Amino acid sequence: MFLTDLSIKRPVVASVMSLILVIFGLVTFQEIPTDELPDVQPPVVTIQTDYKGASAEIVDTQITQKIEDFIGGTPGLETIDSFSEDESSRITLTFETDLDLDDVTNDVRSAISRVVDNLPVGAEQPEIFKQNAGMRTTMWLSFSSETMSDLELTDYADRFLTDTFSTVKGVGRVRLGGERELSLRIWLDPLALAARDLTTQEVEQVLRKENIEFPAGRIESKDIDLTIKLNKAYQNLENYKRLPLKRALDGSIITLDDVSRVELGAESTRTLFKGNGKQVVGIGIYQQSDANTIKVADGVKKKIKDILPTLPPGTDLEVSFDRSNYVKSAIKEVYKTLFIALILVTIIIYLFLGNLRALIVPIIALPVSLISTFLSIYIFDFSINLFTLM
Repeated sequence: MFLTDLSIKRPVVASVMSLILVIFGLVTFQEIPTDELPDVQPPVVTIQTDYKGASAEIVDTQITQKIEDFIGGTPGLETIDSFSEDESSRITLTFETDLDLDDVTNDVRSAISRVVDNLPVGAEQPEIFKQNAGMRTTMWLSFSSETMSDLELTDYADRFLTDTFSTVKGVGRVRLGGERELSLRIWLDPLALAARDLTTQEVEQVLRKENIEFPAGRIESKDIDLTIKLNKAYQNLENYKRLPLKRALDGSIITLDDVSRVELGAESTRTLFKGNGKQVVGIGIYQQSDANTIKVADGVKKKIKDILPTLPPGTDLEVSFDRSNYVKSAIKEVYKTLFIALILVTIIIYLFLGNLRALIVPIIALPVSLISTFLSIYIFDFSINLFTLM
């Protein structure tokens, strides 16, 4: 009753208050984040560990279970979901909703640092990612070239583009799809191995023994100090072909080239990423669990415009998939529905009252109420989404 009496007795004050609410509502509307759904996701941290050549059972016992034992006591941890497959382990940690994502990530990182020494030799360092609970990519980018090979594309994307897009605010992880990492591929000839009394394990042991580097130390004297540097003996393909494996019975040296075909090629050919009918390298953008989809997408698109002039000649970087387009379309449809509802309410009131002067009140009151709501949404740190607009 107070607001009603005030509006009747002091119409100027009521008009000014309505005008202030509308102004603040329009100003804060520009600052309110837009997303598909409300931000109700708890903090989520994912731990990815690769173990080349290991089966799913070995990955589970040697990596996944050991990491779970160390991170199980992390404060605020609610659930642990783990997935072990050939050569890879992925553990997803879900924390209490009121915890900060950066704080829980630091706690997980501290726990992981204590388990690294217990992991098997050959396992990669665990990688920690802050990303959305649905494990969905926000965007996929296609990186292609008319002059560069797939190996060169992968190398450029890994050394330059992944780090560049990781700096975009809200990005939790950047991964490559269909990558072709350069590696030395050795195709062993079983007949040649048997004829020279060699086994696969012996060849592997020689490769592991030779493929290491040690610090050479320093030479110190009264007048000068020297740092000793040893050049790596195996720097190109021909050096590896001449790698000695063992001495034969007749005294000759058996080399790697005698029992295998050595070549440079892709580390894995089991994945393929194509765009517009040609092979490309995909760049997947994962957002953080508390990030805004549209802001992340806009930041990535701005970053693409900034780096396009710096790309090598003949290369192209474009957006193949953008989840924010769906979010924008859904929000646009809700706006359209609100506008249609306003028109229908106005028509119905006019049909029932039959008075144009009485129609002025709802025509003014409805927009003022809707626009003023944006101020409340901003104050309570909500976002414009499909639920708040309803």
